[in-house]
Amino acid sequence: MRNSIAHGWHVAARTALLQFGATLVVSLVVAGFGWRSALAALTGGFIVSAGNVLFALRLFGRGIAPPRSVLRSAWAAEALKWFWLCATLYLAIAVWKLPFAGLIAGLLAAQFAFWIALIATR
Repeated sequence: MRNSIAHGWHVAARTALLQFGATLVVSLVVAGFGWRSALAALTGGFIVSAGNVLFALRLFGRGIAPPRSVLRSAWAAEALKWFWLCATLYLAIAVWKLPFAGLIAGLLAAQFAFWIALIATR
């Protein structure tokens, strides 16, 4: 059944693996500009990938639940993901002072991989 929780977990795991893989490839390409840029690309991709993993854990972690509860879980999962994104981007930019171009390259690679994974798992 395509709308089962097991299918959701499968899609989430596959998406996260694709995101981590795309992040690794981009960080290797960006490594030509220096190790800090490669680290920034890895960090940017990890931020997006981990945010989506947190979303999936919060959404599917409770198992089968009533529709209202699932809707609340979806809202809570999205809020958790946005909190994670804002907090870690703040750390990466303001505290760790990672190179912005590498950080954005990793973010974009993970986000494009997310969209590709969603299209591929239809």
